[in-house]
Amino acid sequence: MSSFLARSGRNFVAVLLTTSLGIASVALALQPASGRAPITLRAATTQPAISGVDANVRLLHHTMLGVGGRPVPATTLLLTPKGTPPVGGWPIVAWEHGTTTPGQKSCAPSQTSELDGGLTKDGFKSDYAWQINEFIGAGYAVVAPDLEGLGPDATTPYPYYDLSSLARSLVAGVVAARFAEPRLSDRWAAVGHSDGGHGVLGAEALAGEADGMTYVGTVASAPYVAIEAHAARFGANGKAATSRQAALQGKMMQQFQGALMATGLKAERPSFDETSIMGPDLAATLPRFRSLCSVAAIGTIDAAVKAKGDDFRGLKLDWANQPQMRAFIAANDPAVKPGYTLRKPVLIVQGNADPFVLEPLQTPFVDRLKATGAPVTYTVYDGADHFSVIREADGDVLAFLRQRFAR
Repeated sequence: MSSFLARSGRNFVAVLLTTSLGIASVALALQPASGRAPITLRAATTQPAISGVDANVRLLHHTMLGVGGRPVPATTLLLTPKGTPPVGGWPIVAWEHGTTTPGQKSCAPSQTSELDGGLTKDGFKSDYAWQINEFIGAGYAVVAPDLEGLGPDATTPYPYYDLSSLARSLVAGVVAARFAEPRLSDRWAAVGHSDGGHGVLGAEALAGEADGMTYVGTVASAPYVAIEAHAARFGANGKAATSRQAALQGKMMQQFQGALMATGLKAERPSFDETSIMGPDLAATLPRFRSLCSVAAIGTIDAAVKAKGDDFRGLKLDWANQPQMRAFIAANDPAVKPGYTLRKPVLIVQGNADPFVLEPLQTPFVDRLKATGAPVTYTVYDGADHFSVIREADGDVLAFLRQRFAR
């Protein structure tokens, strides 16, 4: 039996830790000064080693504040370097994954090899495990949440694209990690890719919910923003294509954007009627779409588009102007969110050969962000695509983190 000592300046309730067979049962919670629901660490389970990642790995079972305003179950991987931490503890990189699924809770990092919900297995080498090992090798602890609605403990739908949910998954994971591992620093940064890159853009605004901790900066790799613009660009590319294959690909990618947004909005507002923004052919794909990991999910839309071609009845022309959808996008897409800015340093990295998050739409978002006074460093990597940008940008990302944690 062992116990945690409450850190000075933090508002803890009763603490108890027992260990047996690698499982820690915990009664430990942070009572926020603001009166928000507490984040509670319920258990910490020792995980098997992850291929290619030289770290000690635990799965944390905890609560987080869900989109419904109540605590919901959540899980987070905590990866710590082997050996002795530096003075002050291991700095924390809170890492957020990209789209691994529209709604299947088993397609979560903690439940799949490569920590990527099956992306590598399905043919898209994510390099997520490689990147995490780079952080471990640089002396950082990594906190990798499954996200609200994903992972083995999830009991509520995955609120895809909800910016506050994505940010609170990070915050709750960091708080739970500090409960589970006293040798962590009180300084943390957020790093994310694709929809995780979008998610970390919301971390700064809610970082204060990790009471007693210092947020130092953000790294967003190919952040998935400018949704309406992406849908329009993919649709236009499809119409302008000179080959049938390229035309269908553009159309499918356009439908995919709307299907993802409809899924996220439906998880938040079950009364939302998908047919208010789409025709019956796209609507018919959604039940199966939501039940699969990402590659298979997009395959359901691809097959439906190819089956009907020009007769496919999908997104309506004004789909993004439906009132509920318009409000959802405005609240969650930093490219159009009113008043959105950042005050902490942020690094945004983007490949100019990315077929999913398009550089010609990313750059205007960065320009808009810079115009608000945000301290943005933006680097575009020639020839890098949606996943290869992770390796291409590695040196710049590590240099940015060193600078942030050195201050």
